[in-house]
Amino acid sequence: MRDKRNLAAIYVSAYALLFLIICIIFNTVLNVFVFTLISVLIVNLITKLLKFLKLKTKSAIIVGLVIYFFLIIYGIILIIPAATEQFGSFVSTINYVFENQSWKAYLEKNPELLSGVNNLMKWLQPKLNDLTNYLLDNIAKGTPSFFVTIFYSILLTIYTLLYSSWLKKSLPNLFPKKIRPQIEKFFEKVYSALSSFVDVVIINAVITAVAFYLLSSFYFKDTAVILSFWAGITNLIPIVGVFFEYIPVFLFSLTLGLKGFIIVNIFVIAIHLGLFVIFVNVMKMHLNLNPVLMIISIIIVNQIFGLVGTFFAVPLLIFIVAYWDEFVKPKFET
Repeated sequence: MRDKRNLAAIYVSAYALLFLIICIIFNTVLNVFVFTLISVLIVNLITKLLKFLKLKTKSAIIVGLVIYFFLIIYGIILIIPAATEQFGSFVSTINYVFENQSWKAYLEKNPELLSGVNNLMKWLQPKLNDLTNYLLDNIAKGTPSFFVTIFYSILLTIYTLLYSSWLKKSLPNLFPKKIRPQIEKFFEKVYSALSSFVDVVIINAVITAVAFYLLSSFYFKDTAVILSFWAGITNLIPIVGVFFEYIPVFLFSLTLGLKGFIIVNIFVIAIHLGLFVIFVNVMKMHLNLNPVLMIISIIIVNQIFGLVGTFFAVPLLIFIVAYWDEFVKPKFET
């Protein structure tokens, strides 16, 4: 049994290392893989929901694909143009906050704290400008590769789902026959954890985006779409994404007066506390995955693979933790 586990560990690590090398050499491969993986798991989530309506698996997959790609097209046609229109108001409001130092009114009675906040804001303003320019520059440069990624990801998503049973039977054939039971057990564990991870992240992102849209429609009408869109996208990055999402909301809330500032920030904190508890509990249920490991993983993988690494980091961590539990940890316990 130990020999089989060791052999399985060698094969899995060899294939994983080969895949990572290919991803480092060819960025598009990683982009396509990440988008396809997320798409497959999202459609599987929709499929699970459709099965409650007594749809057969094949029919549920087809309907799930139609719903998923309809939502993407709907987002491209309606949400992105609206967000683009509101981008000017978004930037203007942030500049207004910094130019008028909107935070002064809240800290006039505490000059020492005000001085510290002033220094923080002086440091933050150019960082936000650099981030905005970086995003716009990368969007402009990445447009051709973006469409290539989308094209191949759509094809792979459709065929992966339609031929999922064939893939499930065929993938173990890449490994020697005597270790296939261990391999199947390992990949089932990884898939279960990945599926739960994507389910909870997508649900969190949707809830956050809807909540931010309702909040913004009341307080920030001119930027409601872009704020909710930004909230949804950043919440696809576990834990770390919340901080990127919160910065513009916090800055905008400074323009509302004390009452509005308190209401907005309590609302945002309450939503995230609830969603964070759900997220951590779900991940602990499937794998011993804690927030510290996730943050470290996101930092390291982002440095290696760039922006797409922020979305790839936790799935990679799930794979590593499953590998540790299945192949490495037993050696330390014997």
